[in-house]
Amino acid sequence: LLPRSHHYSRPVILITGASGMFGGAILAQLAARGMPVRAMAHSAVRAEEMQRPGVDPVVADMDQPNTLNQALDGIDTVFLVSPMNGGVEVRERNVLDAALRTGVRRIVKLYGAVNHRGDPLGSLHDASVEALRQSGIQWALLSPTSVLETSLLAMIPWIEATGAIMASAGDGKVAHVALDDVARAAAVVLADRDENGRSYVITGPDLLTMNEVCAIMSEVTSCSIPYVDVSDAELQKVLVEEAGMTAEQAEMGVICHYRAWRNGGAEVRTDTFHELTGETPTTVAQW
Repeated sequence: LLPRSHHYSRPVILITGASGMFGGAILAQLAARGMPVRAMAHSAVRAEEMQRPGVDPVVADMDQPNTLNQALDGIDTVFLVSPMNGGVEVRERNVLDAALRTGVRRIVKLYGAVNHRGDPLGSLHDASVEALRQSGIQWALLSPTSVLETSLLAMIPWIEATGAIMASAGDGKVAHVALDDVARAAAVVLADRDENGRSYVITGPDLLTMNEVCAIMSEVTSCSIPYVDVSDAELQKVLVEEAGMTAEQAEMGVICHYRAWRNGGAEVRTDTFHELTGETPTTVAQW
């Protein structure tokens, strides 16, 4: 790992969760642009996997505040993302505190375009945003709507087992967005944009129900993939008993998102991706 005394000619961006889905995709985009990036991972093995030209791997743990000062030393901008569970607020406050101690100029937090209307997951993220607002640090939110990679790829085992997609989304509409589009937009926000307090809401081009998504999947794959709508309780039973999740994992990782869709919280579509990149976002069929 590179020593912290390593000097850069341009401001350095720290990617937390750099071995995760969002962090990894954004890291790749920034590295491709030639931006100096520090990639944070919670283990030396993960950090070593991220070693590449222009990337400075560092080991730190958001659950251990004493490891964060070294990771944030000399950093201009932090991309902040944390696991989707009950530790969101504490972990992100730990990073914020370290950022204030080390003189970080700006934090861009992964938030989301879906309105969770005060459910437990939404409340944790909202508390983290409020801490940013109160801190005096420059901040912005990267707010993608539901991402195709998490919304649909996780369905493949169910499709293989039952020939259908099961969820509790009702007739809720979502302008699903591709992970690659989120990462490309994020790279622009982190490297080129500087609007303090802005939420960059990134969506796909089309508001669709799950029935409509399944119709597209069926057409593209030439396989009939119907949508089966169930209650939250029925879905939780399947996730706990068949997928091996805990009740909290099922609620925060899956069910609360479908509930938000069902209640209209995901019915948002923007042109922010085009504004940032000059390109058209990926459709569900293209994805």
